[in-house]
Amino acid sequence: RGMLEITAFDINAVIKNTAASFEGRCRSRKISIELLFESWHEPVKADMGKIQQVLYNLIDNAIKFSNDNSSIEVETTVKHEKVFVSVKDHGSSRGKDKRGVGLGLSIVKEIIQAHGEHIDVISTEGVGTEFTFSLPRA
Repeated sequence: RGMLEITAFDINAVIKNTAASFEGRCRSRKISIELLFESWHEPVKADMGKIQQVLYNLIDNAIKFSNDNSSIEVETTVKHEKVFVSVKDHGSSRGKDKRGVGLGLSIVKEIIQAHGEHIDVISTEGVGTEFTFSLPRA
């Protein structure tokens, strides 16, 4: 944990900025990124640069697996003293295709575990994939 620079920051702002960086790529494939926030600001305690990398990798991955003309939802919800962030696509299931669990996702897992938090994935054939990770609320 000594490697992490923990500060308090607004996770929703980081999500907005990260999603915006994919705008061109999404436009060309007619993929929309929908941001679903329970409240305007959602302060968390984490390493902002590393969480930005997590979001970048998860959204990048979701776009890769999405069909054209589809949507990706990024949602933040609060339960107890945790903020849950989920990135959900409507692409193909990652089940048979091990490429989906590539380098980007092992880095994601490492970063979340370094924070002492968890990341879960639910992948359903023909429905899509949802990654959810938790962060402590600030």
